[in-house]
Amino acid sequence: MKNSLDIISVSPLDKPVETTVKVPGSKSYSLRALLISTLCENKFEIKNLLDSEDTVAMQNCLMALKNNDTKLDANESGLTARFMTALACISPGVQTITGAASLQKRPIKDLVDALRQLGANIEYLGKDGFLPLKIISSEPTEYKVTLKGDVSSQYLSALMLIAPKLEKGLVIEVKGKQISKPYIDMTIDIMGYFGVKVKNDNYQRYEIKPQKYQAKDYEVEDDYSSAAYFFAINALTNSKTKVKGLNPDSKQGDKKFVDLLTGGKLPANINAEDFPDQAMTLAALAAFTEGVTTIDGIASLRIKETERVVAVQNELAKMGIETSATKDSLTILGGKPKNALINPYGDHRIAMSFAVAGTKIPGMRIMNPAVVNKTFPGFWDELAKIATVKRTSKSFSNILLIGMRGGGKTTVGRILAQRLKMDFIDMDLYLEKKHGQKVRDIVLENGWEHFRKLETAACRQLSKHTNSVISSGGGIVLDQANVELFKPDSISILLKADAGILSQRIRTDKNRPELSTQPSLLGELDEVWEKRKDKYYRNADFIIDTSAISPNQAIDEIMEKLEIA
Repeated sequence: MKNSLDIISVSPLDKPVETTVKVPGSKSYSLRALLISTLCENKFEIKNLLDSEDTVAMQNCLMALKNNDTKLDANESGLTARFMTALACISPGVQTITGAASLQKRPIKDLVDALRQLGANIEYLGKDGFLPLKIISSEPTEYKVTLKGDVSSQYLSALMLIAPKLEKGLVIEVKGKQISKPYIDMTIDIMGYFGVKVKNDNYQRYEIKPQKYQAKDYEVEDDYSSAAYFFAINALTNSKTKVKGLNPDSKQGDKKFVDLLTGGKLPANINAEDFPDQAMTLAALAAFTEGVTTIDGIASLRIKETERVVAVQNELAKMGIETSATKDSLTILGGKPKNALINPYGDHRIAMSFAVAGTKIPGMRIMNPAVVNKTFPGFWDELAKIATVKRTSKSFSNILLIGMRGGGKTTVGRILAQRLKMDFIDMDLYLEKKHGQKVRDIVLENGWEHFRKLETAACRQLSKHTNSVISSGGGIVLDQANVELFKPDSISILLKADAGILSQRIRTDKNRPELSTQPSLLGELDEVWEKRKDKYYRNADFIIDTSAISPNQAIDEIMEKLEIA
């Protein structure tokens, strides 16, 4: 087996630059305009419509609905899925709302519950709370709905946009604090452009009476979310790149991010509730900022294209940057980040955020660069006006599993090898067979130093294999030379788990030599992880937390990340 991963490498600037870049139309306004075009009685022209995977998904769904197709596929567009779910409830017929596997992992329960409050007939076709959905058109029987404000503003926007078409209109009461208020402002703004009035009572109660959308040509304003990455580069490299076409009076939340950066030094405490999509960009900047930076108001990031908070923590760890997190915050201990091969987790914003870092430090590479097509297909071309951008690939025939004992390397590796029709090699078993002793006995008789020499010799031999899944020993990363032997022809995957989970998995392992003088297994695992974690992260191309998933689920994640069908 010989596979390859597409990679973009970004070279740092030799000196600050002064140029101009162009960003596309706003995704948020584009999708709202497309939905309204379906609700209008007359046609109108949408100018500067974003041309991206998300807008194509929306257009395809609207066309399918118009053609009385029963399946509406939102692909990977979460906003499209939420908007189409609401629209299908007031459209004739029976529709199925579905999407890509990644979208089917994103929750939609609160929106479904709200629509059901109005009398909508919605069934889950798979796991409750997630796509796919079956929606049977029905007349709303109620005109009031209660919705939690701290989950996703997209749910509220979806309800607001269809409200004028309801016979009695709609009153929406928000439970708790409303997050992402600028996105609500954008919805109210575009509805107002098309003649619909919304009464907004301090973001806690919205009243929309039955009204008609008035068709008139609409021009989508340029996207502050896309522009934000270039302003971040300016802040990081003292450059003066201009983004032409931005509306200085925009309702877009990410304008606040741009305003924040024009203030000079990055604040130590930042509330990103109004611009959560740029929290990853802030994290990339904070990695270069000496001291501690805390970003609050980011709970919504945990239900986006990926679990963005964890993803950012993983990739910053590869760069040698320590972080900590709560449900609603991310704290970064900045300093001098190192280069890394970044896994964007299928998330366009992670790819673009870490590309920013590449303009400052040499050797930054981003896997799966095409992921930016979701919202900004021309990103790499515009970035090339500022920095050197090179498209490459990484070929590999082996998969190297690294991590602590109990992380799942042997179990996952064996099943993965079977599924991919590859050879499986367990490094500890290889050593035991070659030397005729259990690992524990080798260590007890000759000490850890002797065992590490045998391990290095094994690495020299095993790195010559091809078409193999190799489960490494937990300490392989202690000698960087061992890992370097595998890098030319291998992809390295860190399987990690909480120390408590590891202790449960290995407490009955009789062949486990002690790694420290800690009196408890849990204490030993904590101590060893602290000593090794930086080395694990630095040598991992991909990171998978096996704490709460089965071996088969871990394998599904690996195959998805490696783009293996």
